[in-house]
Amino acid sequence: MVVAKVAGISRQAIYRPPTRRPAAAGPGRVGPDDQAIVEVAKANATDGTRMVAAIASRELGKPVNRKRVQRVMRTHKLLQPTRGSGRRRRPGFFRVTRPDELWHIDMTKVWTAQHGWVYLHAMVDCCTREITGWNLELRCRDDEAIDAVEEAVLARGVRPGELTLGSDNGSQFTSRDFRRHLSARGITHRRGGYRDPESQAFIESWFGQFKKRCAWRAEWETIDQARTEIGAYIDAYHHRPHSGLGYRTPREVASTWRDTPDLQTRAT
Repeated sequence: MVVAKVAGISRQAIYRPPTRRPAAAGPGRVGPDDQAIVEVAKANATDGTRMVAAIASRELGKPVNRKRVQRVMRTHKLLQPTRGSGRRRRPGFFRVTRPDELWHIDMTKVWTAQHGWVYLHAMVDCCTREITGWNLELRCRDDEAIDAVEEAVLARGVRPGELTLGSDNGSQFTSRDFRRHLSARGITHRRGGYRDPESQAFIESWFGQFKKRCAWRAEWETIDQARTEIGAYIDAYHHRPHSGLGYRTPREVASTWRDTPDLQTRAT
């Protein structure tokens, strides 16, 4: 046991009797199929093991195991470099200390029989998990996003310099008019990383639950019907226990902040 600790290996590795690997299993032996894999990998130098396996299966007329492709490509040094976890640039950690300090905004689409796809903009307060504002429209331009933000800011009485709005890099959120409107309102715009849904975790999670609980179960005829049922769902959501809030509801958490002057004083 002491020897294993010093060597940094398991005790099983010490007591296991050495066995010779079968010659047929060795990566150095190249068969006709392996040669075809090598040729496909060299002809498709930018593709990974899954694509090489798919192309080789077509050329050979029989399934080719991806792990076998991986072994052959590793032997011939044809594997593509993998992306490291440090490659993605995240916007950084944001500690939320009060309501109306950080909102997340995003857009998704839902289907209606009369109008086809219609577009839902929604914002969530990352402190209380309340939906601070939303709209459902026929289009998803920056005008619709601006309207959603404006209505929410006015309804909640957000003052300049209080709010940071997080969004992804959708065209409506990166447009000049949208950014100009946030600047005029004194709202800090915080954009997430590309292909990084975790930077918008709160609204992405809300949309995921909304689709499972409401959108995918509904058959809406018109946009007005969709607005009515989505509004009812959001009202019910505000009174539904939330695991991220210790199974309290968003309304209960929001009322705690309103009814506790010490918390409001500390936050400001």
